[in-house]
Amino acid sequence: MLGFRLVTAIVLLVVASACGSTPSSHGSTQSPGATPSEALFAVVEGRSGAAQPGTVAILGLDGKARATATFQPRVGPVIPDAYTPLQGVAQVVGSGVYYIDGAGVVRLLTAAGGPRVVATFPLQPAQEDTWFAVSPDGSNIVAGIVTFPALGPIIPGTGWNSLVGPTRFDLEAAQAGGQTKTLVHLEAPAGSEPTPLFPVGWTSAGSVVMVPQYLTSQNTWPGGPLYVIDAQGKQTQRLGGSDCTAASITANGYIPCTTAGGTGVSVRTQSGELVWTSRLDAFGAWRVLVSPDGQAVLNDGQVETHAGGLVAMPSGFRLQGWLNASTVVGRVQNENGDEGNLLWIDLAHPSTVHDLGLQADFVAKVS
Repeated sequence: MLGFRLVTAIVLLVVASACGSTPSSHGSTQSPGATPSEALFAVVEGRSGAAQPGTVAILGLDGKARATATFQPRVGPVIPDAYTPLQGVAQVVGSGVYYIDGAGVVRLLTAAGGPRVVATFPLQPAQEDTWFAVSPDGSNIVAGIVTFPALGPIIPGTGWNSLVGPTRFDLEAAQAGGQTKTLVHLEAPAGSEPTPLFPVGWTSAGSVVMVPQYLTSQNTWPGGPLYVIDAQGKQTQRLGGSDCTAASITANGYIPCTTAGGTGVSVRTQSGELVWTSRLDAFGAWRVLVSPDGQAVLNDGQVETHAGGLVAMPSGFRLQGWLNASTVVGRVQNENGDEGNLLWIDLAHPSTVHDLGLQADFVAKVS
């Protein structure tokens, strides 16, 4: 059976609420000067009955699609009595959105056309956790793939399946349109884990990977230290300082670091220089994102700016990302756990909510 490394600290995720109006599911409320310059952005949405997204689209602020594609949803791993943090299925690089399907095929969709296949990382139908990253010019793609053991018989006295077989990890790379090659292959017997390298971004320093502290958890998940890797998959430089753990990095090198033993977030540069310290928590590191200019940070329930502190968000608003350095995007979750329409909020006017009129999840702005 796979030996889980569980985090026992109890962390309370505080969701900020604001006085302001509750977001409406119809129309858009505008305020003078609040509309960002015309922008395109990518979203994903799920199919009926599917746990993972099966549609990707590029939209304008008018809510109309410029390009749309459907694909085979991926199947996340099933781990008894724990969860596995998953990277989003899509990411924006330059003027396009790259997305991975359930078979490990990475495609590119742009407003001008597509989709087209750029790489293939063959996956099993289940029990795999895959993270990938694309170089800024779109010429190279890397993927880190953990294959968890298969589900076995129910463990007597529990409702959990046993896990049968080893845990495997592969770091793979491909040039766009070219063959895939394996850079690193690791295999751990039942009861232990390999040390994976999960791609999380690409900066001027090169391809950036995270070495997760835990593959699965029952509680908080801090991500792990970030490293630059070379063309052979070898770690060459640690980013953010010796006590920084994270699960993301911006294209220009800002990192939302959680320091050892803590849950607070500090924004740092690649070299480890402190930019500022936030009061937000990092219950789930994959939900913590720094603004493009490094001067603000969000988790799924709160947003804080360096200059102005915490910004009150409407009740139930679940933050998903940055449209620009002063505009956040997300959805309202009601008391039943259902998600409403996609919304955007200008941080200068946080009580004014702009409804895009569709139910989808935000990926990122398309340049």
